Amino acid sequence: MPVIDTAHAMFVVEVLGVLAIPGPTNSLLLVSGVSRGFQASLKLILAEVGAYLISISALVLVLEPVTRTYSTVPQLLRVACSIYLVHLAIRLWRSGGQKVQDSHPITGRRVFFTTLMNPKNLIFAFGIFPIPSAGASELLPYLAGFTALCTVVASGWIAAGALIQSNAAQRIHMEWVYRGEAFLLGGFAIAIFVSAYS
Repeated sequence: MPVIDTAHAMFVVEVLGVLAIPGPTNSLLLVSGVSRGFQASLKLILAEVGAYLISISALVLVLEPVTRTYSTVPQLLRVACSIYLVHLAIRLWRSGGQKVQDSHPITGRRVFFTTLMNPKNLIFAFGIFPIPSAGASELLPYLAGFTALCTVVASGWIAAGALIQSNAAQRIHMEWVYRGEAFLLGGFAIAIFVSAYS
């Protein structure tokens, strides 16, 4: 029993650690918190959680067995992630030149697809979630726990953005926020692309 408790505790710590790291999805949540506030951005959490659950389940149950035969699959996934992030960075950069009320590029759909392509999914699927030996039902408790943890962390990123909005509304320029996040996403894209070939 203590072994099981330790395993679950490690799962929680590892998931929180990865989710808290700045990344593509967290960048979008932060920008949304700054531009639209806390309450208006909360609906984005559903898109994030849904995308994570779909991606992690597919990777663990479908692609993990495939990677045993085709080792290039994770590499191709990283390349696809980097291409999508470049596209997203360009969209955010262009949004920085618009008026705040006209830009708002952070939609549930964008958060969903960004999370679906988030390289953190590879870490969760191949490094943190257990590989089920007796069927998909073994994953359910872990997916439920992940959902709760993801909701808490996502709320924190949105709250951080909303705090910036409330404390620096007169001093911060949304153009800097959008283009700063675009630059960050571009950096993520380069790092992921390089990691695919290193």
